[in-house]
Amino acid sequence: MSPAPLPPVAHARLVAALHLEAVLPVLARLAPHDDALRAAAAGLYTGAGEAPSTRKNARALVLTLAVRGVDARCRLAFSATGEVGCAGLGPDSAAAPRPGDLRLWFPSAGQFLRAVANRPALALPLGGWAAMPQVPRFAAAGRRLDALLRPPGPAASASPVVAPPALFAFGNLAVGLAGAAAWLRRHPAAPAWRSRLGDGVVTFACPAFDRAGLPSLLWIDLARLATGAGAPPRPPVAELTFADLDTLLAELAHRLDALAALGGGELRIRGHLLVAERLGLVLAEVSRLLNPAAPVPVPVPAHAPARARPAPTAPRAHVS
Repeated sequence: MSPAPLPPVAHARLVAALHLEAVLPVLARLAPHDDALRAAAAGLYTGAGEAPSTRKNARALVLTLAVRGVDARCRLAFSATGEVGCAGLGPDSAAAPRPGDLRLWFPSAGQFLRAVANRPALALPLGGWAAMPQVPRFAAAGRRLDALLRPPGPAASASPVVAPPALFAFGNLAVGLAGAAAWLRRHPAAPAWRSRLGDGVVTFACPAFDRAGLPSLLWIDLARLATGAGAPPRPPVAELTFADLDTLLAELAHRLDALAALGGGELRIRGHLLVAERLGLVLAEVSRLLNPAAPVPVPVPAHAPARARPAPTAPRAHVS
């Protein structure tokens, strides 16, 4: 059962925190695997659907985003060669602004959410004004991230604009898990959910990730409310494995019969099924919050029937 709705201001602040702690940080996760995203971060400015231009700005850009009333920050660092680093997860020292950062402060969660929806919004530069001409790099990276999280079409593998299916699935799963960790830190109902989930690690794997040069699995640590890729910090209490990319894409598009997939071996579950089911409910709530019209796709509980879900994208989740 979904938690009770939050008051409008609290709702907006929670959604803003999810963007700061889950959506934007995936830039760092995906940049090593996508040439176009690195080109945008490096200053090869592009427009939507365009190939990288030859105009390059070889300076580094460090951007800190903060929102009034939201105790989360996102600090993005774009190198001259397109590497992306990110720190978030609250007002900690890693995410705190530093001298020279371009600091953008939004006077309300509503203004920030207008910005990530690519609508006119008020943002005040509090420092690093000399870097303002570099902001188009951030916008271009946001547009590429938006494209990477859109559902891949039939010609995705041949298109330089649309994400390859494996990268699409990996990116959306990474956003969902980071969003679940943020929700469990911040929602008023989270303490009760955390007591039901326990403090183990849950992993999500698909062999297609490894074949595409991506980390072979993603994980969430329910004790530390941290997420990551690759080897988990300790043995998991639940492991979900999609046997192939078609099965995972069918799951993300709500075409997968979960019970049949379990019976046929396309979806394998090891460990505590109740933990997987309860985590799936949190992931579904995060999906609804990030974009009610088109949520970020999330794994369906291991032994539950597939549920109707809109298209698995978050086109308004990124500054562009």
